[in-house]
Amino acid sequence: MAEHDLSLRSSGDVKATAVPRDVSGSRATSVSESDQLAHDLAEIERAAAALRLAEPALESWASPPTQTLAKPRPVWLLIGLLWLSTALFTVGAVVAIHALVG
Repeated sequence: MAEHDLSLRSSGDVKATAVPRDVSGSRATSVSESDQLAHDLAEIERAAAALRLAEPALESWASPPTQTLAKPRPVWLLIGLLWLSTALFTVGAVVAIHALVG
């Protein structure tokens, strides 16, 4: 497994080294690992660019979402319709009762 050397090199060298090493202490693997990492990152960037070209609609920030719901109607309109329907029903019931009795 790779170990990380976080010790200071000398009293004059202020920055710590974080170079991964294999069990034998060779730094050749760190070079090949960094090359592999650079290669993998470049491949990911190429794939992302190809995906952006093929499916531009997948980018959430490309276009704002369209509003699918209509503007809600005001509450007073619904209350008014409820009162009107109640009044019409009551007037109809009174007229029906008056016609049957009268």
